[in-house]
Order: sequence, then C-alpha cells, then structure tokens
Amino acid sequence: FNNKASVGDSISPHPYQYAMQRLNNFEYVELWYFSPDGCKEALRTARSVADDFGLTRVDDHLTIRPTFTFKASKSAVADHDLPFSTFLRSKNLFMMQLSKAKWPQTHIDALSLFFWHLENHSIRNNSDLGDLVILHYALRVRQDWHDRLK
Repeated sequence: FNNKASVGDSISPHPYQYAMQRLNNFEYVELWYFSPDGCKEALRTARSVADDFGLTRVDDHLTIRPTFTFKASKSAVADHDLPFSTFLRSKNLFMMQLSKAKWPQTHIDALSLFFWHLENHSIRNNSDLGDLVILHYALRVRQDWHDRLK
C-alpha cells in the first residue's frame, strides 16, 4: 500500500477481452468494441458469463479460457454503420489500447496519421455523404492493412 498514491480523475473504459485478444494478435477488430456502448456491454458480459469456459488453441497448446475472451459480440456494429461521432470516440480508445497491446510505435504512428487524415478530409465539408464515404473507406483500408500484417 502506498499512502502517497493519488486517485485518478477518470476511469478508463475497458473493451471486450475478445477485442483485446484480436489486438494482441494484430487482427482486425471493429471499432464498436471501443465505443461507449461496446465497453458498457463488455462490462455486463464479463459479469454475466464469468463462469462459461471453452477450449482454445494458443501456440500449439489447448487452453481453457472464459468464452468472452474469444467470442465476438452479437451486438457489434460494423465501422461503416457507426455514427461518425461514435467512430471518432471509438478510435481514441482503440489508439490508447494499441500501446497496451505493445504494438510497434511505427504502426501506432501510421494509424494515428491515417485517422487524422480521415477526420480532416475535405469531403466531410463538401457533401452530406462525406462522413459515410470516409467510414466505408476507413473500413476497407483498415481491413486490408490488418490482412497485410499477418
């Protein structure tokens, strides 16, 4: 116990373990898992299925893990179906989690620049469909990028 430790001024949301496992494996994961709704559901799910276990393979070994660590949510929303404001909030938590997943800084910097360009692209100002175009583009580019990481 450290009696000089201070209490933080905010509590970080916690995404689904499934999403974190995918990040740890450099696999594509929908940004919904990092949204406020995704984090709220992760909290509810972790509490309700804590006793459910299943077998999974990790490095040529079978392990027993809680099912919520390798099971996708039925409520997950594709990136292009998120409201743009939710997309932006979700990518912020996603970016914070990349460091915790020990991604190389070059990857984090590349994604940071990618998201910055999306958020500031001129098409968002020139069309009612601009945000939708950006969301569809982001989905395809991120999926392709993660496929190439494998």
